[in-house]
Amino acid sequence: MKQTSTSQLVLIHAYGETSQAQRETIEKEFSENSTLYEEYMNVIKVKRMLNGKMKSPSATSVRIIMQYSCKNEHLQEN
Repeated sequence: MKQTSTSQLVLIHAYGETSQAQRETIEKEFSENSTLYEEYMNVIKVKRMLNGKMKSPSATSVRIIMQYSCKNEHLQEN
């Protein structure tokens, strides 16, 4: 099994991408290390802030991208 650093494990745990074994490991670490748990909570806080700031492209931007994509698709066919 590939060894993952604790900081990496905190990050992937915050995004819900840990295995059961990893979850058990990090949760045990949290109970033994309050600094690590604070790091995790900071990651969650930043994640929430970023999710709240996410924006979708404007309709004009999407149209420009689609037009460019169509042009290039036709060029690649030749």
